[in-house]
Amino acid sequence: MGTAILVASGKGGTGKTSFCANVGIALCALGEKVLLIDADTGLRSLDLVLGMSDSLLFSYADVAQGNALLKEAAVHHSVVRNLRVLTAPAALERRDEVSDEQLCGLIQRARAHFSYVFIDCPAGIGREISAFAPAVQQAVIVSTGDALALRGAQKAAQTLHQGNVEKVHIVVNRVRRGMIDAGATVNIDRAMDASGLSLLGAVPEDDDVAICAGKGQILLLESEGDAQRAYGNIARRLRGERVPLLDGLKGRYR
Repeated sequence: MGTAILVASGKGGTGKTSFCANVGIALCALGEKVLLIDADTGLRSLDLVLGMSDSLLFSYADVAQGNALLKEAAVHHSVVRNLRVLTAPAALERRDEVSDEQLCGLIQRARAHFSYVFIDCPAGIGREISAFAPAVQQAVIVSTGDALALRGAQKAAQTLHQGNVEKVHIVVNRVRRGMIDAGATVNIDRAMDASGLSLLGAVPEDDDVAICAGKGQILLLESEGDAQRAYGNIARRLRGERVPLLDGLKGRYR
């Protein structure tokens, strides 16, 4: 059975969807089979980041309720081998028709076919976190280093722990050396202390992330910047490899 990973954030704009896309792709580059589930009903931005907006027809609600098979609803990426994507319903009403038990059944079926299943949940602590929590083996909270984001990360972690998710990590995103020096954002060690979570990885600020996302391009294929290397490090750590957090990065971020 594969590993299901719930990805959350305490507030919007932390780079959660970019994390799901790029770490998922990095795992595919390592030979893993990956399913990305967009659980952000209504917004549904994962397909845009991956350049797949015209190819996703069935949603996770269709699969969970037995109206479509996983193999036909989870669409192959046109470039990245071993990557499939399952989108969210377009309407909140459609999401609310799916029971928690049906969602857990969906994840169980997905784990039988994929080595990693990422669930890109909406920002905040809404229904999706508590509904998917019983089906996952671990969770990742993506946060920036500002106080508001870290407070939200702490609240999201509390919700996950209440849902009996024992393995919860934080990824500190958009780390900027200049902002740390100016005191406008905490450093990585203090982010761990503020959130109360162990650190899975740190992703430096990198313009290539926004550029590739805006163009629907794959960061790991188009960039050789620090963010690309950081996502690769995180993918290897998820597989159990002992990789230094900032291995191979050009800048100094601690």
